[in-house]
Amino acid sequence: MAEPYRLETWQSGVDAAIRAERVRLLYDLARIAIAAMLAVALLVAFFMWPVVARGALMFWLSMTCLCVLAVIVLLRGYRKAAARADQAPRWERRFSALAALTGFLWGMAIWLLIPQTGEHPRLFLVLTVCIVSLGGTAALSPSRTAYHAFMAPMIFPSVFFLLFGQADSIATAGWSVLIYIAVLVAVHDALYRNLAATFRARFASEALAAEHGVIFDSATEAIGLVRPHYLAKCNRQWCDLFGYAPDEAIGQAAWSWFPTYEDWREFAGRCMAPIVRGEPYKEILQLRRKNGELFWAEISGRVIDPANLDLGVVWMGTDISERMRTEQALKASEQRFRDLISLSTDWYWEMDGDARFTRLSGVAVSRAGYADEQVLGKRRWELPFVQGVSESQWQAHRETLQSHLPFRDFVYQVVTPDGETRWFSVSGNPAFDENGDFSGYHGVGADITERVEAAELFRHLAHHDTLTGLPNRRLLGDRAEQALALAKRSGHLVALLLLDLDNFKIINDTDGHSAGDAVLVAIAQRLRGLVREIDTVSRLGGDEFVILLQEMAHPRDATRVAEKVIATIREPVEAGGRRYKLGVSIGIAHAPDHAPTMEVLMQKADIAMYRAKQAGGATYRFADSVEQSAVTPAPERQIRR
Repeated sequence: MAEPYRLETWQSGVDAAIRAERVRLLYDLARIAIAAMLAVALLVAFFMWPVVARGALMFWLSMTCLCVLAVIVLLRGYRKAAARADQAPRWERRFSALAALTGFLWGMAIWLLIPQTGEHPRLFLVLTVCIVSLGGTAALSPSRTAYHAFMAPMIFPSVFFLLFGQADSIATAGWSVLIYIAVLVAVHDALYRNLAATFRARFASEALAAEHGVIFDSATEAIGLVRPHYLAKCNRQWCDLFGYAPDEAIGQAAWSWFPTYEDWREFAGRCMAPIVRGEPYKEILQLRRKNGELFWAEISGRVIDPANLDLGVVWMGTDISERMRTEQALKASEQRFRDLISLSTDWYWEMDGDARFTRLSGVAVSRAGYADEQVLGKRRWELPFVQGVSESQWQAHRETLQSHLPFRDFVYQVVTPDGETRWFSVSGNPAFDENGDFSGYHGVGADITERVEAAELFRHLAHHDTLTGLPNRRLLGDRAEQALALAKRSGHLVALLLLDLDNFKIINDTDGHSAGDAVLVAIAQRLRGLVREIDTVSRLGGDEFVILLQEMAHPRDATRVAEKVIATIREPVEAGGRRYKLGVSIGIAHAPDHAPTMEVLMQKADIAMYRAKQAGGATYRFADSVEQSAVTPAPERQIRR
């Protein structure tokens, strides 16, 4: 027997899992159904043997036995295959095909086996078909497809024969059978709906339990359920916190986590009163790991039901040893506080326990252009001129502050009153009073505008051509890979046009590289204006350019762009008081027809471009054997001054 499809084996969501479970149940019921069908077929043969043509009876019985054998083979194949959820539709279709054949055999039984005389044998055969349809309604309840495939070829021939080919009494029985079948179809639909609803509720329950398990194990805090004085359940973080394996942790006595048994007794006495009242209890205390190491933890607990303490108390804990060491270090030495200030001469700040600024000093404050009164008494995220931070980053920052943890290099923008945008980076540590209570934050900040701008300039230079400002080969490769990935999902084409200016070398040779550079800059500006924002114009070096076209519906789109490029390049270029007339040879390759990758597309476009050169220039060629020309090569492609 195949195992039910569990949550872990789902391939296509709840609907796919329900269908797979229906198919599994369908094959389970089929084993009983084929035995019953074979028994009924033998009973029909025995009862009808004296009154019908034996040749027809033997033929029908043989075909029925072969059909039963085919179903047995299908059942063995299904059990051996251990089908996955995504294979369930295929197995349902196979079963439906055999169900249709079986229904056809029972439908033909009325035509082949009904006797010419004798009302009782006829009624017996009609009654048998009704019983078979009733059994099929039950056995095929998991599948509408199989049920309809079984009933249609069985009922329609039978009812037609009974209504129009028999005496009045049998015809009346035909009408009764038709009504009976309609009732069975309604019953099957109700069974199918109830079965699907049951499976859906079951899988939804399993999904919910799995989600809760994931949430439980994904929590950042250690969580444990203690019933009473012993651990009944815990998440992975609890095991990591105390150093136990999961099977070791369950059943551990609560006092085993404390330095001594007396420490646990004292803790139990402190927390029992609020726990019994149903109130949450929080405390910072020392606990002990499995290896005997002591650590500071912040724990909180709450009883599940104050009226029934046997249900247990849920405890949550976090290792705050690092935070405690930080607090002790701050208390131990005023010099460390001085060192913190000396980290930066730009800016020093302090906040109270509610994260509101209480003190500001340093050159960065004045550099921002705002008075202290505009900042003091407000939280950092409440300042209207602070920008460049997403809501998720603000939330993470607030959580850090609420957890009283240090933070480093929190970066944001400040828009000065004159509209200038400057970048700041701040770091801070929590502050605690002499009683160990949290009192706020203090820290330093720096104006990193020049560093950010230098980094941005470096990134720009690393991905753009220094002469034309166009994307270079590296950035072109990145955008091409993204375009190819998007095209694979959307089904659009991606075209790569490789451009090589005709006779450009003459400019450098005759008028110098400065003139050639000016021409290249002008050509780059023209090419930018020819394409959409989603397309890319890149310079590979020398007089070679590349145009990357995305989301094309047809290769003709690349042809139109190539024609525009040729026409634009033919317009004279003015540089250094001279006018130059150029041509351009273009090689076109598009994915996925010519190549699936950027590297191969470039190779194909390069070959096509050289064919355009050989054709006289000022034209374009497609990769492979596809060649088109939008411009007839002129007899002369010289540079005019």
